[in-house]
Amino acid sequence: MSADLDRLMRQYRECARHVWNTYFQPLEDGWHEFINVEHSLFHGLVLVQAGMEDVRPDGSGLVEAIRVRPCFPPVGHLDVFVVKTPTPEVRDVQWQQGVLKPGAMDLRFQGFFDWAGMNDPQDYRFVRARVLATHQPEMEGCDVLLEYQAVKFEPA
Repeated sequence: MSADLDRLMRQYRECARHVWNTYFQPLEDGWHEFINVEHSLFHGLVLVQAGMEDVRPDGSGLVEAIRVRPCFPPVGHLDVFVVKTPTPEVRDVQWQQGVLKPGAMDLRFQGFFDWAGMNDPQDYRFVRARVLATHQPEMEGCDVLLEYQAVKFEPA
């Protein structure tokens, strides 16, 4: 029996948002203390429950064991934000607006994201995913932000 990753990710997202907004956001530099809590929540609520307890996100948060599948609306595309994958030489990144079109692609989970500042309340409105392969060459190797409601999660 396969774990319902959509349900696990939804529970993790809600828990992490609540814990941050209620307990850590009010603290001075609460983000510093929250980092390890967030990692533990993800490990316990998603990875262990999905039978992936040996999976470890890489330094950028990339979890190759979790595939992000875009759900395209009738209009036929998704508006997304795109950034070239940061490198040690280029760490200052500029998100650009882009369009993700239906077709063959391989996106992997990298975390939840919000445009709020580090010490502000978070909604985790976006899913950040790394584009490992795609029919859109300009997107390959990039990170994309997709609206949470426009994705499904699957084991890779």
